[in-house]
Amino acid sequence: MNLTYLEVDHQRSHYDCLAGEARRQFMDRLCVSWIYHDHALEGVVLSENELNRALENAPVRNFVESQTQKSLQRQLSLIRFLYESAREGRELSVEFIREIHVRLCDPNDESAGRYRKRDTSPGVYNLTIVPAASISYYFRKFMDMWEQELQHMHPIRSAAISHYEFMKVFPFDERTGMVGRMVMNYILISQGYPPAIIHALDRHDYFSALDGYRADMVPVVVEAVSATIDAARAFSSSIVEPDRAKAAL
Repeated sequence: MNLTYLEVDHQRSHYDCLAGEARRQFMDRLCVSWIYHDHALEGVVLSENELNRALENAPVRNFVESQTQKSLQRQLSLIRFLYESAREGRELSVEFIREIHVRLCDPNDESAGRYRKRDTSPGVYNLTIVPAASISYYFRKFMDMWEQELQHMHPIRSAAISHYEFMKVFPFDERTGMVGRMVMNYILISQGYPPAIIHALDRHDYFSALDGYRADMVPVVVEAVSATIDAARAFSSSIVEPDRAKAAL
């Protein structure tokens, strides 16, 4: 994890050059990868069949599959919403972040957009977080930090440290990790950068960074952004090489 911002900026051309149908195909694949690895970080390993059936809106066979399909479709819809919001230039705010949480939740979920009630981080997270009674105060403090400091950093550093600080607030009982990574990627894509998809194999580094110092998150995000660029380069080559072969015939 020794890549620098300048190296990532130099490599970005492999991602930026994708256009038209090639970009659409790559983004479709990227979204599948995004959803798979985001769930893996939460300790949920999805099968290729589950992902494909859900995202293709295949007929469901039972209640569990129905719930899984709806959840995955909400996440895909949210990714598209982030790109649309970035094009519109929506500012990061408490209200926007709460909307992200609402969009991830089931429509009948009474906890959607509401702050957590317990004082410990649930699920796979074992973090020192702010008391539940103080979430509103610390959430606003996080936004003050964003406006005064974080948004003026290099976008990759800004996204990484914002994610670290947001996870210390841990505003929601469920899906806070997913919301935090969506916010991190919104910061990146709103500045024209590829999303940072933290792979399941990097799970240990990710959780260690969350439990360390805020600067520890930076190389994790640098690596993740670089991996997206590498995927774009490989995808571009897979299109260009067959075209060259056809031209040589």
